[in-house]
Amino acid sequence: MADGAPMLSSHHSRFIMVMTVFWLVLSPCVSSSFSSLVSNLKPEGQFAPAAPSISSPSDMTYENGTVNKKIVWNSTDPSPKNYTVTRNGTIHKSGSWSGGAIEVLLNHLYTEKLVSTLPALFVFVCKVFNTSNESVSDEVLVTLIADTTSPIISAPANFSYEEGSFGHTVTWNITESNPDFYNVTRTSNETTSNRTVVKSGQFYGANISINVDGLNATHWYVYTLFVNDTLKHNATSSVNVTVYLDVTPPTVTQPDDLTFEFGSRGHKIVWHVYDSNPKNYTVRVTTLYTNSSYGNVSAFHSPTNITMASWTFIDPEGNDVTTSLDSIFLGNYTFTILLFDKYGRNNTDSLNVTIYKDIRAPVVTGKAYLGYEEGYKGNYLNWSADESNPRSYNLTRDGAVLMNGTWRGENLSVNVDRLSVGIHVYNMTLTDFFNQSAVTVTTVNVTADAHIPTVSGFAVIQSFTTGYANNLTVQVYCWDINNISSIRVEWGLDTNHTVNATMQSQGRDLYSASLGEYAVGSIVVYRVIAVDNSSMKNVHTTPWMTVVVTSMLQEESPGYLWGLLLALGLLSSLIIAMLYFRTKSR
Repeated sequence: MADGAPMLSSHHSRFIMVMTVFWLVLSPCVSSSFSSLVSNLKPEGQFAPAAPSISSPSDMTYENGTVNKKIVWNSTDPSPKNYTVTRNGTIHKSGSWSGGAIEVLLNHLYTEKLVSTLPALFVFVCKVFNTSNESVSDEVLVTLIADTTSPIISAPANFSYEEGSFGHTVTWNITESNPDFYNVTRTSNETTSNRTVVKSGQFYGANISINVDGLNATHWYVYTLFVNDTLKHNATSSVNVTVYLDVTPPTVTQPDDLTFEFGSRGHKIVWHVYDSNPKNYTVRVTTLYTNSSYGNVSAFHSPTNITMASWTFIDPEGNDVTTSLDSIFLGNYTFTILLFDKYGRNNTDSLNVTIYKDIRAPVVTGKAYLGYEEGYKGNYLNWSADESNPRSYNLTRDGAVLMNGTWRGENLSVNVDRLSVGIHVYNMTLTDFFNQSAVTVTTVNVTADAHIPTVSGFAVIQSFTTGYANNLTVQVYCWDINNISSIRVEWGLDTNHTVNATMQSQGRDLYSASLGEYAVGSIVVYRVIAVDNSSMKNVHTTPWMTVVVTSMLQEESPGYLWGLLLALGLLSSLIIAMLYFRTKSR
């Protein structure tokens, strides 16, 4: 070694070697290289994930101009990602894929003017990818051919109808890829209607309908549809409509005779009537027997006649003529409807209505028994009744009148919460206008509260007073369906020498009480006694519980520990100084 070159002691050499090894272990370069090596040694997976699946729709060939065609690919994968659809090698649409069906509407071939010559071939390829970048694809060929066929028309059969009737239409169902124009002409043996264009315009491919109401009798009418497409192909279809004279009288249904109790409501007569040329009708009432003094006469009346001078309707099937029978005097009546058309033809129907006396008391539905435990709420008695002539009600409880008044037939209800423990008898009397009464007796049995109060959520709060003692406060949650009559806490240093205090409500079923000051290290025992407000005054006495009074001061570190740390600091400073001066002297 040359003179003047610094020499390293064996201690220095060992120190440098240790530091070098330490650096190699912790160096990011070495760590990453080692990790790569380990990862390269890992065995390859035994099972490769499956690629997505995709359906294979059939190739399509259709006439140029046909609309609303589409391709639908159904594809699935547990981890779908995205898709692309190309048309003749160019991306048509793409985006994220959630595993559902992928649709391509083919109307865009027209809107984007992609068809220049026929036949035209388009190759659509759908390709789907999963999150592992595995993919699957399917190809569909779409061929558009020239429209060489005329419009296809499906026509209804010839038909006839009576003069004056309405709601008659002729509808043609048409199939055409390239619709253009249409018109409908009418030919008839009625000279004023011959060779008349009744409808025409642009044809968009939809079905075509015309209304043929209002034609004259004893004539025939031929309606001819002409349609063509944009390639000048055309088709026609004709329907013959014949109108015959109205030679029939009005029609009317024949409802059954009616019988019901005086005062009963909701009864009515309903005739369904029809005529092609209606004119008028009347409803006449013949009184066979009546008693205008029976019942609450101010609320009843005699039946009245009805005259409809102009009878019309908007439903092609006719209309209903309805007569209400509510509030009619006791009696026996015949109701007759007489209908006329414009040609003087008529029809009639009669039925008998019998209203008999109210000879029954109200029919009442209500409970015979109801039981509940003291303190529980939501208990009701309900009464409903069937009565044509209601007048009054009277409700007693244990013989005393609870409520009464005018009864108009409505349901009645009363709340029976907060009753005293025992048996209570409710008597509901319903009376009708003819002093016929029905009595329903209900027994309500209120049983005593069988549950002790709930006491839970115990907590003892210690608060600092001095370095050697804490104040103790007990908190609990206490609840009972009949509320709490009293709650107190009992405590002491043992169960044989205790004191007690009433706990104070803090709201929301929370109660607390102070136990006073106790020295650190003391073991305090306590329990809670709660009494509910029921007739039984149920008591809940909790088991004895304990709490250890702990110091609230922060613990100081031992003196010997501070001395040891000081000695180590001085020793470290001495070693550093020795190394410094030793190195400097070389």
